[in-house]
Amino acid sequence: MRLRNLNPFWRQLPVYSPVTFASLWAGMAGALGWGNPLERRRELRLKEYGWADVRLLDSGTSALRLAIEGGLADTGSDIVALPAYCCFDVATAAVGANARVALYDVLPETLGPDFDSLRKALDAGVRVIVVAHLYGIPVDLDRSRELADEYGALLIEDAAQGAGGSWRGKPLGSWGDLGILSFGRGKGRTGGGGGALGANTDRGASILADLPEIPRAGGGMVKIVKLAAQWAFGRPSLYGIPSSLPFLGLGET
Repeated sequence: MRLRNLNPFWRQLPVYSPVTFASLWAGMAGALGWGNPLERRRELRLKEYGWADVRLLDSGTSALRLAIEGGLADTGSDIVALPAYCCFDVATAAVGANARVALYDVLPETLGPDFDSLRKALDAGVRVIVVAHLYGIPVDLDRSRELADEYGALLIEDAAQGAGGSWRGKPLGSWGDLGILSFGRGKGRTGGGGGALGANTDRGASILADLPEIPRAGGGMVKIVKLAAQWAFGRPSLYGIPSSLPFLGLGET
Protein backbone atom coordinates (compact mmCIF):
# COMPACT_ATOMS: atom_id res chain seq x y z
CA MET A 1 0.00 0.00 0.00
CA ARG A 2 1.34 3.44 -0.92
CA LEU A 3 2.06 5.81 1.95
CA ARG A 4 -0.13 8.45 0.33
CA ASN A 5 -3.14 6.19 0.95
CA LEU A 6 -2.39 6.33 4.69
CA ASN A 7 -2.03 10.12 4.75
CA PRO A 8 -5.41 11.92 4.95
CA PHE A 9 -3.71 15.22 4.06
CA TRP A 10 -2.18 14.02 0.78
CA ARG A 11 -3.28 16.08 -2.23
CA GLN A 12 -1.53 16.69 -5.52
CA LEU A 13 -0.73 20.38 -6.10
CA PRO A 14 -2.22 21.87 -9.28
CA VAL A 15 1.07 23.60 -10.20
CA TYR A 16 4.74 23.40 -9.33
CA SER A 17 5.60 26.72 -7.70
CA PRO A 18 8.61 26.07 -5.46
CA VAL A 19 9.59 28.29 -2.52
CA THR A 20 12.91 27.83 -0.73
CA PHE A 21 13.79 28.68 2.85
CA ALA A 22 16.62 30.89 1.56
CA SER A 23 14.15 32.97 -0.44
CA LEU A 24 11.90 33.28 2.62
CA TRP A 25 14.83 34.54 4.67
CA ALA A 26 15.76 37.06 1.97
CA GLY A 27 12.16 38.27 1.86
CA MET A 28 12.06 38.59 5.64
CA ALA A 29 15.25 40.67 5.57
CA GLY A 30 13.75 42.95 2.95
CA ALA A 31 10.50 43.37 4.86
CA LEU A 32 12.49 44.40 7.92
CA GLY A 33 14.48 46.93 5.89
CA TRP A 34 17.77 45.03 5.88
CA GLY A 35 19.71 45.53 2.68
CA ASN A 36 18.10 46.32 -0.66
CA PRO A 37 16.54 43.13 -2.07
CA LEU A 38 14.46 44.99 -4.66
CA GLU A 39 17.57 46.51 -6.20
CA ARG A 40 19.22 43.08 -6.13
CA ARG A 41 16.21 41.56 -7.92
CA ARG A 42 16.33 44.38 -10.47
CA GLU A 43 20.01 43.69 -11.17
CA LEU A 44 19.36 39.96 -11.57
CA ARG A 45 16.52 40.53 -14.04
CA LEU A 46 18.60 42.97 -16.10
CA LYS A 47 21.42 40.44 -16.28
CA GLU A 48 19.31 37.34 -16.94
CA TYR A 49 17.06 38.84 -19.60
CA GLY A 50 19.46 41.34 -21.10
CA TRP A 51 16.89 44.09 -20.61
CA ALA A 52 17.84 47.70 -21.23
CA ASP A 53 15.69 48.71 -18.26
CA VAL A 54 13.11 47.21 -15.91
CA ARG A 55 10.31 48.29 -13.56
CA LEU A 56 9.40 46.14 -10.54
CA LEU A 57 5.67 46.27 -9.80
CA ASP A 58 3.00 44.76 -7.56
CA SER A 59 1.85 42.19 -10.16
CA GLY A 60 2.24 40.94 -13.70
CA THR A 61 -1.19 42.37 -14.48
CA SER A 62 -0.03 45.86 -13.47
CA ALA A 63 3.08 45.40 -15.62
CA LEU A 64 0.94 44.44 -18.63
CA ARG A 65 -1.43 47.37 -18.04
CA LEU A 66 1.49 49.81 -18.04
CA ALA A 67 2.94 48.17 -21.16
CA ILE A 68 -0.36 48.54 -23.01
CA GLU A 69 -0.77 52.15 -21.85
CA GLY A 70 2.74 52.96 -23.00
CA GLY A 71 2.22 51.16 -26.30
CA LEU A 72 -0.98 53.05 -27.06
CA ALA A 73 0.70 56.37 -26.27
CA ASP A 74 3.68 55.44 -28.46
CA THR A 75 1.57 54.43 -31.47
CA GLY A 76 -1.23 56.99 -31.07
CA SER A 77 -3.75 54.14 -31.17
CA ASP A 78 -6.47 53.16 -28.70
CA ILE A 79 -6.73 49.47 -29.61
CA VAL A 80 -4.63 46.44 -28.67
CA ALA A 81 -4.61 42.94 -30.17
CA LEU A 82 -5.01 40.15 -27.60
CA PRO A 83 -5.15 36.35 -27.98
CA ALA A 84 -8.75 35.17 -27.97
CA TYR A 85 -7.85 32.34 -25.57
CA CYS A 86 -5.83 33.48 -22.58
CA CYS A 87 -5.83 34.21 -18.86
CA PHE A 88 -8.58 36.72 -18.09
CA ASP A 89 -6.02 38.97 -16.39
CA VAL A 90 -4.73 39.86 -19.87
CA ALA A 91 -8.11 41.40 -20.67
CA THR A 92 -8.17 42.98 -17.19
CA ALA A 93 -4.93 44.78 -18.03
CA ALA A 94 -6.39 46.07 -21.29
CA VAL A 95 -9.48 47.34 -19.50
CA GLY A 96 -7.27 49.06 -16.92
CA ALA A 97 -5.42 50.77 -19.77
CA ASN A 98 -8.75 52.02 -21.21
CA ALA A 99 -7.95 50.21 -24.45
CA ARG A 100 -10.27 48.84 -27.07
CA VAL A 101 -9.55 45.19 -27.82
CA ALA A 102 -9.19 43.24 -31.05
CA LEU A 103 -9.07 39.48 -30.52
CA TYR A 104 -6.99 37.27 -32.80
CA ASP A 105 -7.39 33.50 -33.05
CA VAL A 106 -5.08 31.03 -31.28
CA LEU A 107 -4.07 27.72 -32.84
CA PRO A 108 -5.20 24.80 -30.65
CA GLU A 109 -2.14 22.77 -31.67
CA THR A 110 0.39 25.33 -30.39
CA LEU A 111 -1.62 27.84 -28.29
CA GLY A 112 0.24 30.46 -30.31
CA PRO A 113 -1.18 33.10 -32.67
CA ASP A 114 -3.01 32.21 -35.85
CA PHE A 115 -0.88 34.60 -37.89
CA ASP A 116 -3.49 34.99 -40.62
CA SER A 117 -5.92 36.19 -37.95
CA LEU A 118 -3.30 38.48 -36.38
CA ARG A 119 -2.48 39.94 -39.79
CA LYS A 120 -6.15 40.84 -40.29
CA ALA A 121 -6.05 42.79 -37.02
CA LEU A 122 -2.94 44.63 -38.21
CA ASP A 123 -4.53 45.32 -41.59
CA ALA A 124 -7.43 46.88 -39.68
CA GLY A 125 -5.05 49.33 -38.02
CA VAL A 126 -3.94 47.64 -34.79
CA ARG A 127 -0.41 48.66 -33.82
CA VAL A 128 -0.02 47.15 -30.34
CA ILE A 129 0.19 43.35 -30.08
CA VAL A 130 0.25 41.12 -27.00
CA VAL A 131 1.48 37.53 -27.36
CA ALA A 132 1.35 35.18 -24.37
CA HIS A 133 3.20 31.96 -23.58
CA LEU A 134 0.43 29.82 -22.10
CA TYR A 135 1.28 26.94 -19.74
CA GLY A 136 4.97 27.57 -20.43
CA ILE A 137 4.66 26.76 -24.14
CA PRO A 138 6.53 29.34 -26.25
CA VAL A 139 4.73 31.01 -29.12
CA ASP A 140 6.57 31.42 -32.42
CA LEU A 141 8.52 34.56 -31.56
CA ASP A 142 10.33 34.72 -34.90
CA ARG A 143 7.07 35.12 -36.81
CA SER A 144 5.59 37.37 -34.12
CA ARG A 145 8.61 39.69 -34.29
CA GLU A 146 8.66 39.62 -38.09
CA LEU A 147 4.97 40.49 -38.38
CA ALA A 148 5.20 43.29 -35.81
CA ASP A 149 8.20 44.80 -37.61
CA GLU A 150 6.43 44.57 -40.98
CA TYR A 151 3.63 46.82 -39.70
CA GLY A 152 5.71 48.96 -37.35
CA ALA A 153 3.70 47.56 -34.43
CA LEU A 154 4.80 47.36 -30.82
CA LEU A 155 5.23 43.77 -29.60
CA ILE A 156 4.44 43.06 -25.93
CA GLU A 157 5.54 39.61 -24.78
CA ASP A 158 3.59 38.29 -21.80
CA ALA A 159 5.83 35.66 -20.20
CA ALA A 160 3.87 35.45 -16.93
CA GLN A 161 3.41 31.70 -17.51
CA GLY A 162 6.77 31.25 -19.22
CA ALA A 163 9.19 31.28 -16.28
CA GLY A 164 12.31 29.32 -17.15
CA GLY A 165 11.34 28.84 -20.79
CA SER A 166 13.37 29.98 -23.77
CA TRP A 167 13.16 30.52 -27.52
CA ARG A 168 16.32 29.97 -29.58
CA GLY A 169 18.42 30.16 -26.43
CA LYS A 170 16.97 33.45 -25.16
CA PRO A 171 14.62 33.61 -22.14
CA LEU A 172 10.93 34.07 -22.75
CA GLY A 173 10.23 37.71 -22.04
CA SER A 174 13.33 38.95 -23.87
CA TRP A 175 11.94 39.06 -27.43
CA GLY A 176 9.20 41.68 -27.44
CA ASP A 177 9.78 45.42 -27.33
CA LEU A 178 8.44 45.02 -23.78
CA GLY A 179 8.47 41.82 -21.70
CA ILE A 180 6.18 40.90 -18.80
CA LEU A 181 6.99 38.63 -15.84
CA SER A 182 4.81 37.62 -12.90
CA PHE A 183 5.96 36.35 -9.50
CA GLY A 184 2.50 35.64 -8.09
CA ARG A 185 1.42 32.56 -6.14
CA GLY A 186 1.28 29.57 -8.44
CA LYS A 187 3.79 30.88 -10.95
CA GLY A 188 6.84 28.81 -11.91
CA ARG A 189 9.08 31.41 -10.29
CA THR A 190 7.20 32.89 -7.37
CA GLY A 191 7.91 35.58 -4.80
CA GLY A 192 4.41 35.38 -3.37
CA GLY A 193 3.50 38.37 -5.51
CA GLY A 194 4.91 41.05 -7.76
CA GLY A 195 5.76 41.47 -11.40
CA ALA A 196 8.28 43.04 -13.76
CA LEU A 197 8.12 45.09 -16.93
CA GLY A 198 11.31 44.97 -18.98
CA ALA A 199 12.46 46.77 -22.13
CA ASN A 200 14.29 44.80 -24.83
CA THR A 201 14.58 47.46 -27.53
CA ASP A 202 15.30 51.17 -27.72
CA ARG A 203 11.63 51.70 -28.45
CA GLY A 204 10.65 49.74 -25.36
CA ALA A 205 13.18 51.60 -23.21
CA SER A 206 11.79 54.94 -24.39
CA ILE A 207 8.27 53.86 -23.44
CA LEU A 208 9.47 52.64 -20.05
CA ALA A 209 11.24 55.94 -19.36
CA ASP A 210 8.01 57.88 -20.00
CA LEU A 211 5.85 55.79 -17.68
CA PRO A 212 4.84 57.34 -14.33
CA GLU A 213 6.27 56.03 -11.10
CA ILE A 214 3.92 53.58 -9.38
CA PRO A 215 4.08 53.47 -5.56
CA ARG A 216 4.97 50.02 -4.29
CA ALA A 217 2.33 48.35 -2.16
CA GLY A 218 3.05 47.88 1.53
CA GLY A 219 2.22 44.91 3.72
CA GLY A 220 5.58 43.19 3.31
CA MET A 221 5.29 41.10 6.47
CA VAL A 222 1.80 39.92 5.53
CA LYS A 223 3.13 38.74 2.18
CA ILE A 224 6.02 36.97 3.89
CA VAL A 225 3.59 35.12 6.18
CA LYS A 226 1.54 34.01 3.16
CA LEU A 227 4.66 32.91 1.33
CA ALA A 228 5.80 30.99 4.42
CA ALA A 229 2.46 29.18 4.44
CA GLN A 230 2.96 28.29 0.77
CA TRP A 231 6.43 26.97 1.59
CA ALA A 232 5.10 24.89 4.51
CA PHE A 233 1.98 23.46 2.88
CA GLY A 234 2.96 23.53 -0.78
CA ARG A 235 3.82 19.83 -0.88
CA PRO A 236 1.60 16.81 -1.60
CA SER A 237 1.96 15.39 1.92
CA LEU A 238 0.29 18.46 3.48
CA TYR A 239 -1.56 20.25 0.68
CA GLY A 240 -4.81 18.57 1.72
CA ILE A 241 -4.95 20.84 4.79
CA PRO A 242 -5.20 24.24 3.03
CA SER A 243 -7.14 22.81 0.08
CA SER A 244 -9.87 21.65 2.49
CA LEU A 245 -10.45 25.23 3.72
CA PRO A 246 -12.93 26.84 1.30
CA PHE A 247 -12.40 30.40 2.58
CA LEU A 248 -8.83 30.32 1.18
CA GLY A 249 -10.23 30.10 -2.34
CA LEU A 250 -7.39 27.86 -3.57
CA GLY A 251 -7.83 26.98 -7.23
CA GLU A 252 -10.13 29.93 -7.80
CA THR A 253 -9.41 33.09 -9.78
